[in-house]
Amino acid sequence: MKKSDVEAHGILSEFTLGRLSRRQALRALGLGGVAALGAAAWPLIGPTAFADEAGKKPGPGGIPLARPKMPVKLPLHGDPIKAGLKPESGTFKIYNYQDYLDQKVMDSFAKKYNVKVELTTFDSMDQAVTRMATGQVKPDSTNLTPDRMSQMVAGKLIRPLNHDYIPNLKANIWPSLQSPYYDVEAQYSVPYVVYTTGIGWRSDKIAEDVHKLDNPWSIFWNAQKYTGYVGVLDDSREALALGMFYKGKYDINTEDPADINEALAALEAMVPICHPKIDIKEYQQLGDATSWLHQSWSGDLISCAINYLAKGTDPNVLQFWAGGVGKSPVQNDTWVLLAHSQKPVLGHLWLNHLLDEQVAYDNFVGFTAYQPPQNKINADDLIKSGTIPETLRTAILTPEALGPDSIQHGAMTPAGLKLWQNAYAKFNSGT
Repeated sequence: MKKSDVEAHGILSEFTLGRLSRRQALRALGLGGVAALGAAAWPLIGPTAFADEAGKKPGPGGIPLARPKMPVKLPLHGDPIKAGLKPESGTFKIYNYQDYLDQKVMDSFAKKYNVKVELTTFDSMDQAVTRMATGQVKPDSTNLTPDRMSQMVAGKLIRPLNHDYIPNLKANIWPSLQSPYYDVEAQYSVPYVVYTTGIGWRSDKIAEDVHKLDNPWSIFWNAQKYTGYVGVLDDSREALALGMFYKGKYDINTEDPADINEALAALEAMVPICHPKIDIKEYQQLGDATSWLHQSWSGDLISCAINYLAKGTDPNVLQFWAGGVGKSPVQNDTWVLLAHSQKPVLGHLWLNHLLDEQVAYDNFVGFTAYQPPQNKINADDLIKSGTIPETLRTAILTPEALGPDSIQHGAMTPAGLKLWQNAYAKFNSGT
């Protein structure tokens, strides 16, 4: 790759991360840099791609910013493939986080359709989107978070689906996610797993019963005696949301600098109190008691119980609290198909495979510990089977948890995203 191409891709990466405005990126790129990005990347940064400084456009490609109470039907770019086509042969390429899919899922798909499955991994969604947009990776299918859906559609990077190839969506998946707010009628995506953000702790180490506190989030600001054993999620949106919840504010998609700065101030005030670690390893650390109290994703508490709890430890010492609908973030991940893929039929069958009842259950309890939104999975059965302890009942979600009154991290304008990124960077550097 030429030096000019490298520089152009670097500028797009900075723009994608919210560190440059559209105007700054365009000025830095110039005509030669725009050409270097290629046709696929241009819609991500072009004149209609994002809200400008005056807020004339609501989001990527002028697509409204989707929220649970403001669902969005995405524009179709191209037609879905025809029904009844035969699957392609060769190598099927998928793109995903490390350790977020059981090898057995890939092996069973490869065996069923007599193909080879090749996995490439990424470290963050920012990295994944940038690499796909610039053509550095060219998978057939990728894991994608809902807040990036409209960005990928605006960039014409993903293809619309033909549901005839994906019967498991209607047969097995929660009705609320058969037509999600961020992709009405599931034109481009199928759901993968669901989770909520709350508080994980060891009841054999933490004296307080967090469930009974008037403001459970306040435990982090009263954790002097647990210094060295407290953690905050290494995620810009989640960490700042913790500061907001502590202050009784629940708009986790705000772009108001005053709200974001107030959340930052709350997090900075926590640092001298308990010197929190900033990481996403609570699934291990709560298991071996190197962490006692941690802002946590529900799936990581389940993973701790299934995979990481020290031998001989009573699993009931693991505790999880979440605020419930409208009081704690909920989210789901998705899978989509790439527009450039030469294996669209195989891609549809891959999505259907992920939604298979047994495949999804085995991937959940045998590997990821993140709950698929399958109709037949529920807390009662998981507790009865001994898969999880009673103390983690609230880590299992129900369809109602992702309804219109839920709070979810949604797509943002570049200006808003930049505010969050900058505030988080300041907090992270201060710890």
